[in-house]
Amino acid sequence: MSSKNRRRARPMAVLTSVVIAALVGSASLAVSGVSADESAAQRAAAEIQAARDRADRAASAMFDAESRLDSLSIEEQELAVQVVELEAVASQLQVDVEELAVQRFVSGARGIPLLSGLGGPTEQAQMDVLLAIATDTSQAKLDEYDAVATELADKRRRLGRAKSATEQAIEDYASAKVQAESDLKRLQEIEAERLENERVKAILEAQRQAALAEAAARGGGNGGATFLDNGVYMDRSIVCPIRGSAAFGDTWGAPRSGGRRHEGVDMLASTGTPLVAVASGRLRQSVFSLGGISSHIYANNGNTYFYAHLSSWEGPSRTVQQGEVIGYVGDTGNASGTPHLHFEIRPNGGRAVNPYPAVRAAC
Repeated sequence: MSSKNRRRARPMAVLTSVVIAALVGSASLAVSGVSADESAAQRAAAEIQAARDRADRAASAMFDAESRLDSLSIEEQELAVQVVELEAVASQLQVDVEELAVQRFVSGARGIPLLSGLGGPTEQAQMDVLLAIATDTSQAKLDEYDAVATELADKRRRLGRAKSATEQAIEDYASAKVQAESDLKRLQEIEAERLENERVKAILEAQRQAALAEAAARGGGNGGATFLDNGVYMDRSIVCPIRGSAAFGDTWGAPRSGGRRHEGVDMLASTGTPLVAVASGRLRQSVFSLGGISSHIYANNGNTYFYAHLSSWEGPSRTVQQGEVIGYVGDTGNASGTPHLHFEIRPNGGRAVNPYPAVRAAC
């Protein structure tokens, strides 16, 4: 090759190298870009799950604090009633004891004025017996008064401690409520930002299905709505009752005012968050003193599902399809100030069972 041709070939070789390098670089960037997108989706899913876990822990702490407050309030009320009853008994005993003191003072050494003036050995013997009975009765009355006074003092001390514990529980509940609401708000912000990505949704759903399969394997269930081998009721036929951000824990059996026990799962969510039919069936809208604005779904699968504390209904009583909006989260009934859904499952329309496992699997 002539020197002239060699001079022409060098620029072409350089250009070819640049083009090849650019193509290789573009391919690398493309591959890197796909990995970066997947990695970002994984991170977003992990961030959402971490926020959900934080919100669930905070909600559990809040509902636990509420249960403790209810228990202490019940104890305080019972002690207050007992103190009032003992005060009435003690008051009457005090009158009796004062009368006995007067009688003893008036009767002198021998006892009771009504028995004085008796003469003769027979009458004297009768008087001695009556005086002995009177003395024993007086002593019994004094002993009873002393016992009641001691018990009353103890109940008053316990009532004082109960009041202090209740006051502290009120503060603890208020603090836990603030934390739960803060974590729920943060969860809402993260889900609003991250859940727009379909890949993130797919990752979270895959994780939910994996957890559900693991739970089914441990419990020995084969799907549907049934009691597992370990006694846990699992209803895999339902969808999550709340369409939106929510936080909840296992509140089954927690003490409630009036000596009741909690028969559902409480799900913390913002007022107005949509509620959907967990299963297809007949919807009945109603109002209760404790549950406030409420809904029953008599599902086609035989179960009854109960929603309480709604802010309002979506439409009248009717036949609904699974996933159809039936109302909105609120704080009606005895939930004033704490918007949440109280949700129950009653298999075959019977007694309520712990709905937490089923709701955890669905949500």
